[in-house]
Amino acid sequence: MKIPLKWLQEYVDIALSSSDLANKLTMAGTEVKGMQVIGGDWENIVVGQIIAIKPHPNADRLSLPTIDLDTEQHTVVCGAPNLRLGDKVAFACVGAQLIDGHTGQVFRLKSAKIRGVMSSGMVCSEKELGISDRHEEIMVLPAEAPVGTPLADYLGDVIFDLDITPNRPDCLCVIGIAREIAALTGQSLSLPGVSYEETTSPIDQQISVKIAAPDLCPRYCASLITGVKVGESPRWLQQRLLACGLRPISNIVDITNYVMLEYGQPLHAFDYDKIRGKGIIVRRAAEGEAVVTLDGVERVLSADMLVIADKAGVVAIAGVMGGTNSEVTQGTTSILLEAASFNPASIHYTGRRLQLPSEACMRFERGIRPELTLPALKRATQLIVQLAGGEAAKGVVDVYPGKRDQEPIMLSTGKVKTFLGVEVSLDQIVGALTSLGFDCKKGDSASEVWVTAPYWRSDIHLAVDLVEEVARIIGYDKIPATMLSQPLPRQNPEPVLSLKQKAGRILTGYGFQEVITYSLTSLERLNKLLPESHPLEPMLLHMANPMTTEQEYLRPNLRANLLAAFSANRRHEDSSIRLFELGKVYLPR
Repeated sequence: MKIPLKWLQEYVDIALSSSDLANKLTMAGTEVKGMQVIGGDWENIVVGQIIAIKPHPNADRLSLPTIDLDTEQHTVVCGAPNLRLGDKVAFACVGAQLIDGHTGQVFRLKSAKIRGVMSSGMVCSEKELGISDRHEEIMVLPAEAPVGTPLADYLGDVIFDLDITPNRPDCLCVIGIAREIAALTGQSLSLPGVSYEETTSPIDQQISVKIAAPDLCPRYCASLITGVKVGESPRWLQQRLLACGLRPISNIVDITNYVMLEYGQPLHAFDYDKIRGKGIIVRRAAEGEAVVTLDGVERVLSADMLVIADKAGVVAIAGVMGGTNSEVTQGTTSILLEAASFNPASIHYTGRRLQLPSEACMRFERGIRPELTLPALKRATQLIVQLAGGEAAKGVVDVYPGKRDQEPIMLSTGKVKTFLGVEVSLDQIVGALTSLGFDCKKGDSASEVWVTAPYWRSDIHLAVDLVEEVARIIGYDKIPATMLSQPLPRQNPEPVLSLKQKAGRILTGYGFQEVITYSLTSLERLNKLLPESHPLEPMLLHMANPMTTEQEYLRPNLRANLLAAFSANRRHEDSSIRLFELGKVYLPR
């Protein structure tokens, strides 16, 4: 997962250098496998403002913009169609290193005479700066960009490429990583304020939601925004998505992706006017039911897949991809915004069966908590109202059949010492856990504390999970390496394992080579072991979903696959070949 440093700095003060921060995160279990420095080679590139535009005397498609750099002004030749008086731009002076917009090659900018006019500098596109592949227009900076400031200071960033372990879906978002940094550096976390005006028309009078499969959808939330205008996202939002590896599409879709990256909760936007019957039903698909997904492909569903449907049919494959029959387009004016929680195994199965991997699917299948839905929904609703106009209906829909209370876990200083081998005071334990958002209450004794995990953590189930959190925040490098206090217990190997090892050594000593074949075999291969008049005994165990006819049955003996290996290898050996295998066979009970 890619996360920009500047985005993190909006939620937590970071005084460490990029390399020190990467090391600290890695040592705490969130591996930073790479860093990309944006703007590291932007020397001689500054923020400028267009103060004049004149036509080129010898070319109709070229212009001569004059760029104010605060301390000096430059008039250069430019062919971009989006030059506008007063715009802030990225201006490259002679000597700057850029990327050729046509060839993609890196070059050093020099003065040049273009159609008879000398040009010493360049107004840059995003591609020439290495930000994106856009080259048709120059990059227009926000109006608040300070003229004369080096572009690296204004737009430069460091992108951390993180390798998130499967048990930490809470770290698949910017706030999750900011929360880790705050705990590791002793800083406080500052979350964005969420508020927006609502109309007087209640949402429950305009849309209904029914969960017919609560085992696969423990929570479903929705908001309604009317009067929106679908269009292009602001430049800052597009650049933030591009930095994280996502392609900007439209303001509505970009906002859902932005909030997913920010909070870790996937969202989906429906065209409200296309929801038939103004009702959402979360149900299992009917066997053979079909839907055309947003990629234009018709998907045939099975009865164990979860879908989002209206009163006429499927409008989305839950947690995987929406359908074209409810897609947000340029003509959409009303948005039904979905934030839901789905069963991880169901989403994993559906995504793999339909071959539709996605950022949303990846988060759902790791088990994000149902409590994330409402905060993310309100944040996305706020941004849609701000960036796409419109009005939010009063309230939100919140159907929550799978609500469960979080059970506290008792942790003691003795248990921490047992696992870590070092004394940790109760104050240190409480301090480490509280910094991560855990709720700590005094226990029955002075060495015990009752700990409740925060709503965003789905990986905390046992006391040992809490001990790991304490160790991460204190620092694994702070735990001293010591010898074991007691000798290792005497090993008592299994007799079968000893026999297997002894047999293997003896056969190897006689010139045999050990092979390991598949545990699956075919009926044809097994029949070759017996005369035609003899049926196979005992009864074979058949695979429910065999990959091929060559691997259709669990092997009842080792001979069939061993002889096949012998036959395949004999033609490559000039001398004799001796093979043996030690392995399991599978017989019915």
